[in-house]
Amino acid sequence: MKTSLWRLCAACVVSVLLTACGGNDDGYGSVAVSDSTRRVAISSGELTQSIANDEARDACDAHDCRVVLQFEQCGAVAAGTAGGGIVIAAAAGGTAFDAQTAANNACTARGGLGCGPVPNVEAQCN
Repeated sequence: MKTSLWRLCAACVVSVLLTACGGNDDGYGSVAVSDSTRRVAISSGELTQSIANDEARDACDAHDCRVVLQFEQCGAVAAGTAGGGIVIAAAAGGTAFDAQTAANNACTARGGLGCGPVPNVEAQCN
């Protein structure tokens, strides 16, 4: 009887800690871009916004990577061409599709032509 009670208490404590420490589907995400290399990275599902920012900058892997978007639901990146250069835009949304659509539209609004998802950088949700 005592063993069962202890197991029940332990299960309750673990459940409370997981919920309090982010053991659910919520999380933070971030998009980082390098202006010099045009590298792009996205992180999601991180415990804090600071961790998400660090993960995106690290994955971007250039000395000048900077966070251009922080998100709690979904985030996406789009790229297009303009005047011989590249236009990159990031946006958030309630779903991966909504985030990608918003990023494509933001890219177009910045003068980008043929804006669409960046290869190997899919929209991500927390």
